[in-house]
Formats: sequence, C-alpha cells, structure tokens
Amino acid sequence: MLPTSISTRVIAAFGTVVTVVLLLLAAGWMVAGDVRHANQSVRLLSERLRVEDAQDRAQQQLRLAIGEVTRAAEQPRQVTPAQWTRVEQTLAAFRASYRAPAAAGPARDAAAIAFARLAANLIVDARAEPRQIAHDMPQFLAALRLLERERAEARRRLVDRIDAAVARSSRELYASISRIVFGVLGVLLLLLASFLWLRRQVLHPIVAIADQLRQFGTADGEMRVPGCDRADEIGDLARGLGEYRDAVEQRRRAERRIEFLAHHDMLTSLPNRLLFEERLAQDLARATRTGQRVAVFAIDLDDFKSVNDRFGHAGGDRALNHAAELLTGCVRSGDMVARLGGDEFAIIQVAPDQPRAAEALLMRIFRACDATAGDEVPVQMSVGVALSGADQAREELYNLADMAMYRAKSEGRHTARFFDEALKEETRLRWRLSRDLEGAVERGEMSLVYQPMADARTLRVIGYEALLRWRHPELGDVRPDQFIPLAESSGRIDSLGLWVAEQAMAAARGWPDHAIVALNLSPVQFRQADLAADLLALAERHGLAPERLEFEVTESATLLGHRRDAVLEALRALQDRGARIVMDDFGTGYSSLGNLRDFRFDKLKVDRSFVSAMLDHAPSASIVRSIAALGESLGVPVTAEGVETEEQLALLRRWGFPQVQGYLLGRPERLETVLRSAAYAGMIA
Repeated sequence: MLPTSISTRVIAAFGTVVTVVLLLLAAGWMVAGDVRHANQSVRLLSERLRVEDAQDRAQQQLRLAIGEVTRAAEQPRQVTPAQWTRVEQTLAAFRASYRAPAAAGPARDAAAIAFARLAANLIVDARAEPRQIAHDMPQFLAALRLLERERAEARRRLVDRIDAAVARSSRELYASISRIVFGVLGVLLLLLASFLWLRRQVLHPIVAIADQLRQFGTADGEMRVPGCDRADEIGDLARGLGEYRDAVEQRRRAERRIEFLAHHDMLTSLPNRLLFEERLAQDLARATRTGQRVAVFAIDLDDFKSVNDRFGHAGGDRALNHAAELLTGCVRSGDMVARLGGDEFAIIQVAPDQPRAAEALLMRIFRACDATAGDEVPVQMSVGVALSGADQAREELYNLADMAMYRAKSEGRHTARFFDEALKEETRLRWRLSRDLEGAVERGEMSLVYQPMADARTLRVIGYEALLRWRHPELGDVRPDQFIPLAESSGRIDSLGLWVAEQAMAAARGWPDHAIVALNLSPVQFRQADLAADLLALAERHGLAPERLEFEVTESATLLGHRRDAVLEALRALQDRGARIVMDDFGTGYSSLGNLRDFRFDKLKVDRSFVSAMLDHAPSASIVRSIAALGESLGVPVTAEGVETEEQLALLRRWGFPQVQGYLLGRPERLETVLRSAAYAGMIA
C-alpha cells in the first residue's frame, strides 16, 4: 500500500470540511424554507383571525345600532333619518365582511345570512311598525346567539390551528438547529483533529528540522535529522536536509583540513613555518607589553643524511616523527614546536625568567635524546638559542638562533649554543667579510700559495697544491675556513674558483712537464653545468696538459644529494681527458666506501686529523694504516696530509704510503718563493 502524502491528507481534510460546511449551508437553507413556510401559514391564519375580528366588530356595531333604534322606536322616541341611515350602513358593512374570500365556513355563512336577514326585517318593522319589534326580537336574538356560537367555534378552531402551526414550526426549527449545531460541532472537531494532526505530524517535525538548521554552524559530530524514516514530504525534507548537512560537514571538514595543512606539517602534524612565524610575531608583540622574553630554538637533526641512506625515506620519516614526539614531550603546554622543513625544527618559549627557562628546556631535550642512545636510530640534535631583546624583529631573532645552531654543529654536534656577544661579534665579522669579499680579487687582496707534494721514499717534489689566501687591508690575513664558506653561500665561489684555476694553470705553465698542479673544487661549483668544460678550456688556453691536473673534491651534501649524478658526470668528463680526480679528507665522511664503489678515484688523501694523531692515538693509527692497505688493494695511490715530523714520515713509509704532504716537506708559499726554493730546484733536477 502506497503511503499517503501530507498534501493528499490536507486536501482530503479540506474537502471534508468544505463538504460538511456545504451540507450545513444546505441544511440552513432548508431550515430557512421551513421557517418561511411556517411563517406563511401562521400569517394566513392570522389574516383569517383578523377577518374574524372584523366580522365580530361589524356584528357588534350592527347589534348596537339595531338595539339603539329599536329601543328608541319602542319608547317611543323619534329616530332621526341620520340614525336610520347609519343603521343601514352598518348592516351593509356586516354583509360586506362576509363577502371577503375565505371569510367564513358554510355554517357561519348561513347563520350570518339569517342574522343579516332578520336584522334587516327588524329594521324595517322598527321603522314602519314599532309594535312588531317585540315579535321579531326573539328570532333576531336567536340568530345572534347562533352566529356568535358559530363564530366562537370558528375562532377556537383557528386558534388551535395557529397553535398547532407554531408548535410544528418550533419542533422543526429545533430539530434543524440541532442538526446544524451538531454539524458545526463536527466541523469544529474535524478542524481540531486536523490542527492536532498538523501540529504533531507537520509543525513539530518542521520545528525540529529548523532547530537542526540553526545548529549547523555550531554542532560538531554526528547529528541525526528527525523524520528521515518518513515516506511523505517531511521525510523528503528531512532526508534532503540530512544530505545538505552531510555536504556542509564534508565541506567544513575539507576547509578545516585545508586550514590545518596550510599551517601544519603533513608528516609530523606540527605547526609549519607559516604558523611558526605568525606565532612568533604575536609572542614578540605580547612580550613587549608583558615584559617577558621570547626564546627561539633552532634545531637540526645530526647525521640525518646517514639515516636516509641507511633506512631509506621511510626510516627518515620515522626518525622525524620520533624527533617531533621527543620535542613535544619536553616543552610546556604554552610552548610551540614547529617543523620548518627537512630535518629543521624550531621551538618558541615565552617566560619571564630567561635564560633559566631556556636552559631547563635544553636539559630536558638532551636528556630525552640521551635516552634514545640504545634505539636503532638514536636522536641527536644541534640546538641554537636566541633570546628576544627590545623591538626584536621576528626574522632577526630566528636568524640569530639559526646562527647559534650552526655554531653548535661546527663545535662537534649534539650540543647547544646560545647566541651571545662573542657570536654576535663573529656574526658582524662574517657580515663584513661577506661584504668585503666582493671585489677582493680586483683590489689585489687575493693571492695563491703553493704547498709541495712529494714522493714518500725520495721526498722528491712531484707537484704543488694551489691554495687561496686573502689578505684584508684592515683585518690582515683571513683564514680560508672563514671566507670560503662565505664565498660558497654568496655564490661568489664560481668566479673565484675559476680565477684560482686560471692563476694556478698560468703558474704551472712554467714548471717542468712532469710537475702536477692540484686544485680544490668546492661542491657548490658543480652547480655549473659547464664546470668541466670551463676547466679544460683554461688548461688548453695556458698550454697545460690535462694529465698534469689533479682536482680534489670532498665528500659533501652536493656529492651525496640529488645532484650526485651530475657531479659524477662532471668528474668523469675531467677524468676522460686525462685529469686525475682525488678524494680529499678521506675517512671523515660517513660514506667514503660508498663513493669508492660508485666512482673510481685516481688518488685518496688521508685527512690530516688522523695523521697528526696517529702516534698517540691507536684508533687513528689503525685508520691510517687501513686506508693505506685499502688504496693498495684498489690500486689507488694514497697521499698522507699533515706530515710534520720525521716519526710520522717513517711510520707512513713503513705502511707503504707513496706520497706525503705537510709542513715537514714545505709550507704553502707564494709563487716567487716556490721558484727560489730548494724543493723546486730539486724537482727541476
């Protein structure tokens, strides 16, 4: 059976009400007709009653007029003509009252005619022979009594008919009115039932649905819309509303997700750089009013590259999540931990008792890191901390913390460093050196020095390593480990590296044909797609055979990063033309053996830190000896850097090192000094 819709039910109820009302109207019309008919009957009967009254008055007037003239005639007294005329007129009026339509019945007509005839005879006798009055009077009175009896009976019947008509009309009117009243009550009951039904089945559900609509913007979670199981229009409305609400909720969830993703890191769910910067700006503005200080922690995971290489990106993601959980567990509820990208994290801490609060947080962080020492991937961090000052800019404060973090990395990693006055002074120096580095070559402040490389057995010089030096006009000699990173970060290393190569090749052009010139290549230089071609073009311009060139490269992020293939391609291009590729500082990287597997180097150079410590440090001695054996097994010559004593030289000779380099053989000197040196003379001989 199909469900009946609300509209159908409403139409049916409305039709019923209209039908009942029409029936009531018809009943009312019928009642009005009955009343009209009853009124008409009563009116006719009343009209006949008036006729009876008129006849009665005519009879009384006639009786009185006859009595007056007959008494006067018997006394005797004179009756005036006017009196006789009035009596005759009264008799005529009496006869006229009985000639009206339906004025009387047959019996009364006969009695009235007899009465009128006797009255006329009596008038004639009274006028002509008064002595006949006594004879005529008994008949006249008998006729009068008969007429009055007939009239009384007729009046009684007429009154009975009027009473019957009124009673019948009253009964019919009462019955009709009762039917109308009951009909009206039925209509009212029907309307009440319809109202209650509408209230329960329509109004209440609509009010509930409207209430749900009002809660759309505030209610969270699942919310059931009432009436969804109904099969009528309310059910359609409820289901439509439910679908609409689901769509709105999905959109709200999507908007919240978009908002979350716009301000949070997808991997760790921590705030991202955008939210970090907004929060830092707010906290700095608030701290200015409250007198508190803001501490910013710049955090970098140590050796994160090795984690990615060993465990892949999935392992790196696990390490990042572990670090995020560790940091979140160390901070207070009001602090913010953010992931800025890669393996970089940051913390914002607002407290009145700085730097004590920052130091306490650092202790918690490093204790938590130490607790992971036994894990498959232990968490180690380098942390830089900067405290806000008056009118501190957001970018400046984070940059100071970032510089402190890099200083912590340079001082051994897995440590922390506050940005203090010494670091501030160092920052100023770095900024000045970075500024003054521009144009230093043109001003003649840059120069090359050359350090000899010798055969370990004979100590005969086989070539020189070209090293860049900078003499600042005000600061004096600037260490390479100070200005080379500045040149790399500023992008000046590209032009500076080519200038060094050209100067060294121009100098080596006058050396013996077997003399080698070694050049250091910065990892940043490999961003140049034409680096190998430019270096080979310089050698050709200066008439220098590529076989006399050695290019030293270190393990770095560039060699191991996403540009690794491009770097190896450039090295192979140089190697294919005869130049030798040397791995510098071998043993200090975490994937040196992996590099030997992927690329065949022409020479290895043992880092000076191992050579300088090998006489007193057994592990360093084992590393140096193992590298010598590795080079021999691979057929790759190995050079030991940092040789400064005869004892070191003797031990290196015993372990089979073919080449050495260090202060024992010669310090880096300018070209003119090299050309005058005994080592150079021995190389020529």
